[in-house]
Amino acid sequence: MTDAFNVPLVVNGWTLFAHPLFLDQVAELAEKVSALKAANPAGYRSKNATKRLAAINKLIFEEIPTDPADPKFRQGNTLGDEHRHWFRAKFFQQYRLFFRFHAESRIIIFAWVNDDTTLRAYNSRTDAYRVFKGMLEDGNPPDD
Repeated sequence: MTDAFNVPLVVNGWTLFAHPLFLDQVAELAEKVSALKAANPAGYRSKNATKRLAAINKLIFEEIPTDPADPKFRQGNTLGDEHRHWFRAKFFQQYRLFFRFHAESRIIIFAWVNDDTTLRAYNSRTDAYRVFKGMLEDGNPPDD
């Protein structure tokens, strides 16, 4: 392994980091897209998994590093007052990508993105916000 793999990615002056939860989710989704492409090279781009992976890539490499403090990323009190420092990007109506940033250090940390089993659904036990709040309370990802 070369040192090039140990250098953090910088986009628009923001250093990007990802929690292992997020990395595992993206890797799993990328594997699914690869399998879809192998099975159907002409039609895999129209599949939900492919569109979600493309949306996640656009969010983490373009939209969020442009201005992570943009009001559209604020989640208000949905996670509770104690978690207002967490932000989220919405995509495809029911998907949320959760992240934090530190403006002075110009660091963004991507923590978790929901999947088909945790779609945004008010008052549902599997609602993306409820699941993520439970994860924070369990310390994975850490809240500090």
